[in-house]
Amino acid sequence: MKKKKTTKGTKRTIFIYLLTLALLYVAIYVVPQVSDIFVETYTAEYGTLQVTDEATCLFVRNEKVYPAKSGGSVERVVKSGRLMRSGANIVNVGNLAYHSDMKGIVSYYHDGLETVYTPETMTTLTSAVLSKEKQEAYPVKKAVSGEVASGDAVFKIVDNQKWYLLCWLKKDAAAKYSEGKNITVDFQDGKSGKDSTQLKMHIDSMTVQGDETMLVMSCNRHYEDFDQYRMKKCTLIASSVSGIFLETESIVEEEGQKGVYVVDKLGNYNFTPVRILGSDGDVTVVEKNYFYDAEGYAVSTVQNYYTILRPETEEPESEEAEKKE
Repeated sequence: MKKKKTTKGTKRTIFIYLLTLALLYVAIYVVPQVSDIFVETYTAEYGTLQVTDEATCLFVRNEKVYPAKSGGSVERVVKSGRLMRSGANIVNVGNLAYHSDMKGIVSYYHDGLETVYTPETMTTLTSAVLSKEKQEAYPVKKAVSGEVASGDAVFKIVDNQKWYLLCWLKKDAAAKYSEGKNITVDFQDGKSGKDSTQLKMHIDSMTVQGDETMLVMSCNRHYEDFDQYRMKKCTLIASSVSGIFLETESIVEEEGQKGVYVVDKLGNYNFTPVRILGSDGDVTVVEKNYFYDAEGYAVSTVQNYYTILRPETEEPESEEAEKKE
């Protein structure tokens, strides 16, 4: 059987065909990858953003200390932390029974400031009450549990229906908060997640004092150790939102709609609308997957692990260049 000879024209056709395939491969797969080197992107991820302030807080309560009327041995009838009605027998000293004359939480801690820092006087206080000297002069201590002398504190009753936290923030930090609103306070008890002590508190008032603003917050919920502190470092959580984390600088606006450019699998940049939930300046949190617009229509938005395009940053012109112009 005769073999056909390959002509020069056939070879040229095959060469051109293979070259075309190679060029297409480079155009489709190589060029986008190389060009991506010169385009900055990042990966969007889901998370929770909290805007917070650290502050030393002053506990103010409606509370009453009961001193021993005479010396003797103390017998505690009720455990610390128990909610008791008015008239309940709390301790015995010698042969004398001591009863509460107000409803509240039984406490065996005191510091001598129970009648100084009260709901009636708290609005006149300044941040000077948080001084180291004040803390050293009036430490919180345990009531005597053995033999007591006349006048020694034997127990205390704390009204838990409403108690207060006071703190002082710089004006710019205080601007995140609003009188009449609720915030969350983390009492920094060393625990994390669901085990940490966090309570919703109401901002009763905000008073400007020089370059500081005094926040008076109230709560009607029981905090297990609230009777053991007069001052404590706390974290004020101004806001907490969950969603997709975006770099604020990557959010642009097109035809009145805020959004970002998402890079698809083919390397194309697609404008994707977003709905902003919160921001701390550098990071902005937006709805994930979809959101509803003003007319009630569902709008597809960014998802977890989307690749987001950063805007190109133009280098400022030098002074010499500006002079030439």
